[in-house]
Amino acid sequence: MWIEDELPLVRIDEQAIAEVIYTLVDNAAKYSPETTTIRVSAHPNGNDEIRLTVEDEGAGIPSELRERVFDKFFRATRDGDAGGAKASGSGMGLAIARGIVEAHGGHIWIDDVDGKKGARVVVALPTGDDNGSQPKK
Repeated sequence: MWIEDELPLVRIDEQAIAEVIYTLVDNAAKYSPETTTIRVSAHPNGNDEIRLTVEDEGAGIPSELRERVFDKFFRATRDGDAGGAKASGSGMGLAIARGIVEAHGGHIWIDDVDGKKGARVVVALPTGDDNGSQPKK
């Protein structure tokens, strides 16, 4: 894990966001070879948000499927033939993750992994404390 020491406050339901992180790491493990690395990182972004990323070294997700993987019941390996493992699942994990992230005022998407094989899922969550105010800069 690569998480910066000083992150701004985020107003979240801890259990719900833990479920999102679990889903992302579980998917990365399902769709990556056993001996590869899964990298989880968190850092502040200049736009009053925290960016959490989960990056794997699996087959990756073709750009034309990156939005569809967040649809209910869609699985890239079954429905989109993205290659990789024959992982089981209902195809609901990323749809639920997107719903949780959006309920927190955030966004979730898939990026390219800089010149390597794999996928990078990015979660952006707005910063702020329990009173809704932004931290001092």
